Amino acid sequence: MVLLLAVCNIFDLPHGLRMVISAALVLPSLLATLLVLSQTPRTHLEYEESILGHFASRFVGLMSAVVLWMGSVVVGAAVAVQLTADAGPDPDVAWDEAAGIFATIVPTVIVILWAALVLRCVSYLARLRGWAAVPSSHRIPDRMLAEVPRTRRVVIGLAHPGLLLVSGLFTVVVGFGYAGRIALDFIS
Repeated sequence: MVLLLAVCNIFDLPHGLRMVISAALVLPSLLATLLVLSQTPRTHLEYEESILGHFASRFVGLMSAVVLWMGSVVVGAAVAVQLTADAGPDPDVAWDEAAGIFATIVPTVIVILWAALVLRCVSYLARLRGWAAVPSSHRIPDRMLAEVPRTRRVVIGLAHPGLLLVSGLFTVVVGFGYAGRIALDFIS
């Protein structure tokens, strides 16, 4: 897959093709992860969390949400003022610029949400099966793929937190490159 990405760079192929190749890179690990997580009940992830840890994580989440919301209000107001100044009395120009801004922001937001999903899945996998290549003990239910033990071993092997982390964050890097290219195309 990395060789295909190198070929894309050498021949300056479209960034969309790079995204498809990097998505194919993460696909086996992601599908195995989704299978393992879908077959594992939440009770297998139970652990005692301290009250301070519970409070701190909720507090940080709430404060982050408030700060992001305030930032979005400020950025929205700034964009509205800039659109009004750029477009003047012509609403078509304003709509064109607004569509360009939207097309620039959406890929970046998608990549950030993808990164959050990858990191969250990695944390669950680390708690379920650990970081060992062949886990000696894990919390994955015995009934998952019990009728096909070889397939079970392959799925548990592909659902490795390190593999998902590396391949998932690789797609994040490629995705940010793609989003940056869209932003540069909009600016120029």
